[in-house]
Amino acid sequence: MQLLLCSGSDLPGMWAFHALRGGALPSLELVTIESLADCSDWEHRVGASGDRISFRLPDGRTIDDSQIEGVLNRLVFPPQELISRAVPADRDYVQQEMTALYLSWLYGLSCPVLNRPTPQGLAGRWRHASEWTLAAHRAGFDVPVYEQTESGPADRGGVSFAGPGESVTQVVVLDGEVFGSVLPERIRDSCRELADICEMGLLGIDLLFSLIGGWSFASATPLPDLEVGGHPLIARLAQALGAPSETDSRLKEADS
Repeated sequence: MQLLLCSGSDLPGMWAFHALRGGALPSLELVTIESLADCSDWEHRVGASGDRISFRLPDGRTIDDSQIEGVLNRLVFPPQELISRAVPADRDYVQQEMTALYLSWLYGLSCPVLNRPTPQGLAGRWRHASEWTLAAHRAGFDVPVYEQTESGPADRGGVSFAGPGESVTQVVVLDGEVFGSVLPERIRDSCRELADICEMGLLGIDLLFSLIGGWSFASATPLPDLEVGGHPLIARLAQALGAPSETDSRLKEADS
């Protein structure tokens, strides 16, 4: 069994599920954050001998860590529907406790996980624009100058370097391979290096291009648009999640 964890409104996640389930991963199970709001029989144990995780979904499926071979994790928040059931005065507390629970059980999965949670994000670390700037510079990208002052907008740290109406090119890096648009090898190397610096097995990178300046870094995300990688990315995802090698080979042959 493999799992894809996402929201029911996550269109790239749903596209990937159908592409994987209909191809190399017929054993892939979709678990949405909406269904997790009403799951039952939770068991999450943490000990020196390893973690134990199991729960029953509303449709009767039982998810047990011992049966999971790989997970594609695109969860952003714990179930907001469940948190909203708390009285308003307790919702911040419930949000913190549920986030801690989800961080713990997702991190404790014994199988390969793309992307494993961190305290800065359930699907991998969300970074401030200043952090992305520094990491992208170290990776060899041309990066616009980043400035933020006390009088600047509070949300400045979460925006892209792309200006209004500017077109961006997104690529996806998965375990050191770059998927999507054709890029110069130097830029592809920088994409790999950025994912490595940020310790992200799966990373989306937005790039800007100009005839004068060439390629430059715009932004990055642990929740990439998987459709930009097409079937080559799907084939590689299947392999990363534990698809049988012969099935993965057939998928690659069909794509070529």
